[in-house]
Amino acid sequence: MTIEPLPANPEWTASWSAAVHLYRHLVTGGVPGEVSTSLLLAPGEATYSDLTLGYARFYGMDVTYQQSGAYFRGGLLFVAAGLAANAVSNNIAKQRAENQAAPQWREHCAARVVVTNYCVMCFVHGRWLRFAYSNVVDFNADMLNGVCYLIFDGAEPLQLAGLQVPWLVVLLSSFLYGPKRLSALPFLETIARA
Repeated sequence: MTIEPLPANPEWTASWSAAVHLYRHLVTGGVPGEVSTSLLLAPGEATYSDLTLGYARFYGMDVTYQQSGAYFRGGLLFVAAGLAANAVSNNIAKQRAENQAAPQWREHCAARVVVTNYCVMCFVHGRWLRFAYSNVVDFNADMLNGVCYLIFDGAEPLQLAGLQVPWLVVLLSSFLYGPKRLSALPFLETIARA
């Protein structure tokens, strides 16, 4: 069964074609082309892409909530109804806090994403975040949906999403695994077969 990339629109088709072209270029011994940047880079560091992509991080958080305590006076039915309503309210507050605290993708926003031969840099909420390849312990992608995931040692996972992700995944894979291993990566199978 052959899986085709979705959705079929001109931007997606162009991105997919660029990914296939880069993949073929790299597996035949080519090197990615550098792009210029105004960013101050480390000695020996070069820039290979400067994109705007969807950005998110995966983590849980500490959340507090207040339980309301109410005092009811009056008839038995009035007091029982008041206590029941108070219990329901407290339960809803607790559930809301538990949902907010659960590990999930957070900080969803558009980010400038710069890829160098040393790291991925994301400009998020007015500051640069640097994700060094040496800290990546796992990298994976959902090529057909335009999403990739970098898992780090000691930092929250990073999700990048957008139409340019298939091309970006090929580029990142070449830096993380080396061009000789590209053909062995399962998430690049659809690119390799194209």
